[in-house]
Order: sequence, then structure tokens, then C-alpha cells
Amino acid sequence: MQNEKVFWSSLTGFFTVSLLGVVGHFLYGLSGNSTAVGLFMPVNESVWEHLKLLFFPFMVYTFIEWAVYGRKTAGFLFSRVTGVIAGLVLIPTAYFIYTSVIGRRFAVIDMMLFFIAVFTAFYVSYRRILKGSDKTLWRTVSAVILFAGITALFIGLTFFPPQTALFQSP
Repeated sequence: MQNEKVFWSSLTGFFTVSLLGVVGHFLYGLSGNSTAVGLFMPVNESVWEHLKLLFFPFMVYTFIEWAVYGRKTAGFLFSRVTGVIAGLVLIPTAYFIYTSVIGRRFAVIDMMLFFIAVFTAFYVSYRRILKGSDKTLWRTVSAVILFAGITALFIGLTFFPPQTALFQSP
């Protein structure tokens, strides 16, 4: 993949995932609380459930991108999964820090945090793709395993959430 193509694909991905995340926030309620929708979109207001707004649109976009032209770029999937993990770590970390400091949550800050996490996910993966350090078959296999594992975690923990702050609705 040429550097320019990676840039434009990442920029398009940022806007696509951001839009899908915003729309996805309302899908569970609009679906009449469909279990099928709840597997991939938030079923409550917990931080954990809101991570789905980043992960699933990002994963779908990544696999479409990979099918269209990413296969020609060694390390593409591993770079993308590394980026989405960075975004997934950023959201709860920043959320719990800012709510601890301020003492409450603000929807505007939560939304900004989501967009910053989407940007972070694409920026980290974009930089890794340009660096070209993820070019082994093992890393590609690892990326598929990580995407599948994270998907399984989201689905499993939707039905069986632990009783910790990450999984509690504020």
C-alpha cells in the first residue's frame, strides 16, 4: 500500500468509524433491545459496553479495507489491531481519570473521548503500517486471533459482566 493510500484510507476510516459509532449508540434501543444487536452494540451505559462503539465498526472497516487492498501490505492487520487496542485502552483510562478528578461525568467529554480514541486507533495503526515493522505471517495470524478473542470477550461479557466499575452503568 502506498503511503498516500494508507493516509486516505485511515482518514476515511476515522470518519466512517466515528459515524458508525455515533449511530451504533442508539441501535440497541431502536432495535427493541434485540439480543443480536446487543452482541455488537452497547446494551447499557457502562464504559465496557461503549467500547463496542469503537471496536466493532473499526474491525468491520479494517476487514473491508484488508479485502480491498490491505492484503498487499504486509503487517496490515497486525498494525490495525494494535491501533484499536490503543483506542480501547485509552477510553476507560481517560474516562476514569477525568471522572475521578472532576467528580462526575459529562456527555460532551465522553463524546470527545470517543472521537479521540477513534483518532488514536487510526493514527497508531497508520504509523505502524508506514514503519513496516509488522511484516511477518505470525503477526497476521496473531491479528486475526486478537480480533476474534476481543470479539469473544465483548460477547461473553455482555451476558456475564463482572461486578466492577468498568461494567457498571453510571
